[in-house]
Amino acid sequence: MYTHDRDEADEPRKRNKVSHTANGICYDWMVVSGNCHYARDRAAFQTYRTTSQKLQLRNNIFNPHEELHVAGVGTVQLTVCRRPGGAGDTRVIELKEVLHIPEAICNGFNPLLVGSSMSCHAEYWEGADGQGEPLWYSVPFAGGTRLALAGDPRGESEMIEGRYYTLSLYISGEEKALLQSI
Repeated sequence: MYTHDRDEADEPRKRNKVSHTANGICYDWMVVSGNCHYARDRAAFQTYRTTSQKLQLRNNIFNPHEELHVAGVGTVQLTVCRRPGGAGDTRVIELKEVLHIPEAICNGFNPLLVGSSMSCHAEYWEGADGQGEPLWYSVPFAGGTRLALAGDPRGESEMIEGRYYTLSLYISGEEKALLQSI
């Protein structure tokens, strides 16, 4: 018989908050429903228009008792993996009219606004274009499903494993018209 010395590093630890130390940008693009995309960090945008007035969304599903501040709107390009196990098989998806919501705990990717179909499997979700070609896939993460980004970048995450979130965001027609006018 032999023994194995275990130090603290070998002990399994309970982690409540998923965190990555590479940088302060959030790369958690969670699949959401609603009628818009949103991003937490200004650095995610390729094009950007600052809201000239203090724009507050009234239909705030994150916290229905408060209005939600939109700092700007713009275009985001995401380089995503097209299928599980397809190393190097990537595609750039361009998201337009993405809301910049600095208070968001993650980014929201609405698949209904990209491509034409979506399938949900136990291990992953996937989206395809009108010809059935894969556009993106996502994997389970923190009670939801997160886009598989090329290179698997890691940054800051406020998502906590085992907790469930309401991440979908709906904006009214009036709010949408106001955003398009800026």
